[in-house]
Amino acid sequence: MTDRVRNYDLHLVIVFMSLAAAVICSFGVGSALIVQADGINLDMLMIRPDTLGDYMHSSFAIVFNLSLLAGGSCFLLAMVAVYNTFPDLLSRYIAIIGGVVGVSIVLMGVFPINFLDLHRKASTLYLFSTIFLHCICLLDYFKPGSTMTKRMLSLSIISICSGLLLLTLFDWSQLDFAECSVDLPQYCIVSSAMWTLTQANILWCICLGLSLLTTIKIQQHSVYQFLETR
Repeated sequence: MTDRVRNYDLHLVIVFMSLAAAVICSFGVGSALIVQADGINLDMLMIRPDTLGDYMHSSFAIVFNLSLLAGGSCFLLAMVAVYNTFPDLLSRYIAIIGGVVGVSIVLMGVFPINFLDLHRKASTLYLFSTIFLHCICLLDYFKPGSTMTKRMLSLSIISICSGLLLLTLFDWSQLDFAECSVDLPQYCIVSSAMWTLTQANILWCICLGLSLLTTIKIQQHSVYQFLETR
């Protein structure tokens, strides 16, 4: 019973930290985006997310960068809890690669686009680790007893597709993407793919927290039954 209670506590850490990561990042990114776009409109999708952290051009850059720092730290803590909760190999891989994702988010907050070289390396690490994470999640969904839900599976597929699209547009010589077309700025594929990946990851964090919340209720019910049978 001690192990069950210990796992229950770790489940709570995953729930709170994953939801906190989603809320913090949503607030920081959303507020910086609305201010930068001067309101809510379709032009918001044409603003590259990384430019919101530019201290020279974004008035809410400090909010954006601090949200990445705090959100990435929360996600990292959630992955530490995942590593200590689920002993199977795929879950351990998810925790390790997810930890790398969390570290890369923190690094993007510490080194915004003003530190261009370091920011490019951090964002490249984020892109590759995110694709790898969701590929493992895709495999984890089909294992017996998986905690991955259909919503998480769908979001992983969206993230993989968005990530692979970004890879096709990736300039390896600069570790960056080509600038949006001057003639057709309203059709910036890079920005659209970045926002799709960002939103899919935030929603994935929310689904992870809610999924583990359901697991907590089932686990708590099992503990109560165990106590009643003693």
